[in-house]
Amino acid sequence: MTEGPQKDSIYEKNGQLYTRRQGKDYLLFIYTPLQQAMDGSYPVALGAEWSVYNRAFVKQYVPMPVVTAFPTGMDFSSQTRPAGDWYPYPQQTVNGWPLYYVVDLPGGQGVKTDQPALFEPATTSLPRIKPNPHPPTATAGGDDGGEGWPPSVWGP
Repeated sequence: MTEGPQKDSIYEKNGQLYTRRQGKDYLLFIYTPLQQAMDGSYPVALGAEWSVYNRAFVKQYVPMPVVTAFPTGMDFSSQTRPAGDWYPYPQQTVNGWPLYYVVDLPGGQGVKTDQPALFEPATTSLPRIKPNPHPPTATAGGDDGGEGWPPSVWGP
């Protein structure tokens, strides 16, 4: 099996995106309901705002920190996350999609790459989505119980 790069980075293998983090390879994921949420029909809550019974599931998807090495031909950027979130650091995006990895699901070791519901592997054929134009702010409250639309951060 071909080993990925030796420094923290993002790379492609068999059409899927992986990250090399602290010497280990991890498959990268996207939050799939994000594209449907883009029409403004519902906000996408940050992980810490999810119901208590499913927070553990959401928290296993760690927002990918920004790296400087990644494949060409895709639009890599970043989004900031609010200071009160579980992961208050800039998050790597590709084609507008925030990227996540799962610590206990290392890539490149023959493990199953599909996760149940909500998240799917990031691929090199991801369509471009419009990145969030608004910087993160503290939750403002209001009738919708949150910060309104569009949300300050895409994805949990």
